[in-house]
Amino acid sequence: MALTDRLRERVRDAVLAARVVRSTRILAALRPGGITRFARAARGGTRGPHLITMLHAHTQPDKEALIDGVRRLTWGDLDAHVNQLAHALVERGVRAGDRVALMLPNGADYLIAQQAMFRVGGVAVQIGHRLKTAEVAYILDNAEPRAMLGHASLADVIVAARAQAGSTCPLLLIGASAAPADGERWEDAVAGRPTDRPPKQVGEGDGGVIVYTSGTTGKPKGAARSFKQTGMEAAAEVMLRLGMRADDRHLVVCPLYHSAAPAFVAMMMGLGATSVLMNHFDPEAALALIERERITCAFVVPTMLVRMTALPPEIRGKYDVSSIRWIICGAAPLATETARATQAWLGPVLWNFYGATETGLVTLAGPADHGARPGTIGQALRGNEIRVLGDDGRVLPPGEIGELYARNGMLVSGYHRNDDATRDAMRDGFFSVGDLARVDADGFYYLESRKHDMVISGGVNIYPAEIEERLHNHPGILEAAVIGVPDPEWGESLAAFVVARAGAALTESEVVQWCRDALADYKRPKRVVFLDELPRNPTGKVLKRDLRGLT
Repeated sequence: MALTDRLRERVRDAVLAARVVRSTRILAALRPGGITRFARAARGGTRGPHLITMLHAHTQPDKEALIDGVRRLTWGDLDAHVNQLAHALVERGVRAGDRVALMLPNGADYLIAQQAMFRVGGVAVQIGHRLKTAEVAYILDNAEPRAMLGHASLADVIVAARAQAGSTCPLLLIGASAAPADGERWEDAVAGRPTDRPPKQVGEGDGGVIVYTSGTTGKPKGAARSFKQTGMEAAAEVMLRLGMRADDRHLVVCPLYHSAAPAFVAMMMGLGATSVLMNHFDPEAALALIERERITCAFVVPTMLVRMTALPPEIRGKYDVSSIRWIICGAAPLATETARATQAWLGPVLWNFYGATETGLVTLAGPADHGARPGTIGQALRGNEIRVLGDDGRVLPPGEIGELYARNGMLVSGYHRNDDATRDAMRDGFFSVGDLARVDADGFYYLESRKHDMVISGGVNIYPAEIEERLHNHPGILEAAVIGVPDPEWGESLAAFVVARAGAALTESEVVQWCRDALADYKRPKRVVFLDELPRNPTGKVLKRDLRGLT
């Protein structure tokens, strides 16, 4: 890059940063004397996102940082807890670049553990707390962590998985009445430890995270990202367009062990806002929490919106949710009908983004786009380049469906110990997670399907998302998913799995006719299966492999 181009880029970055500072009102909350104390405290320490916690601890120590069902922590409290755990990790041999596994439910402890890891310069290996023994053992074997932090409620799975993987690294369990046979109580490990930061640790690497993919089509892959991969341009644009502010109160209802929920929490922490964490999502409980804590914003997955908008009007009407300024949705396709129902209830507050664990934030759609461009995932965010490629690798023109590839400053460095999977996902520096999409003439993108979900019937490509969108528009259908099943004549035919709304009396012929009225004959399902609920993983994705076992 030429010198003039670098200078121009730095000026653009500086202007963008200034706009974010002004828009978010972050400076109004920071005490000048505290900034000086922060600079002294941070001198000579490990760099990373943990410095944000330290900054707010010195500039607004009494403001609430985290609230969960157990406690309310100020920024000063949070920073002290982070330092104590960081000291305990150092004493157990964790150094910069080392991997430490986290297996914890949503709560303040999760973010304390994550921040402590970053303060040491370590890499957080995030393990889903709903995984079974063999699944956890696979991750431990693949990641080879130097230490592990877990919750006592998960002790049976953790201990069994460690034995199966042959892992002997130090284990700290929080909430245990007694130390496990192969570990220690977290509370004992941090008791009496200093509340100031530990010395900078020498090691390889700059710290980061490894997030294991959902594994909907096979063994999970560990997407590795270092703190050098920030994607600040995209994050800054999201902050500006959503109107994020330092006085926000952010509801956390999605799993922190994934990637999207902690990304939005990180933005909130960066601003010094307050995060309110739910351990388990319940639609009415979420509304009660919004009223009680005067929640202003949230990241959700579409199924959460489906469940909240499906509540009877008299239930929704019991709670004052007027404090909500914005909701952002992602991690799974958002049906147009769900978007419309949400905004009919809450007003024009709903945003939708596309991204993945491997790519970070890629596109963003605003509240007006749901009606004007049904089904869109929006336009590319700053810092993103997107290509829609055919099977031959050529860039497809607007309107044609191909595989979506993205390149930005937040792409993962690859899959941990899986070079083959990394090579398969990359093309000329662009990354794909197997999503099929199209772009219109105005640069708005639309997801069509997952590559492995595409159905070929009689030699014709069928994208289930189109049929699912039609089914979601039926007034008696709450949720739906479509897959391809073997067909002796056509190779594959369509099967629809439908969850009816309460009180709706649907028949198979009615559902098929609903599709026939708006779609080509070859796109109508040949079979309809009614379910009480769709099988989903904790991040909201429908497990279509489980549906195949029901046909």
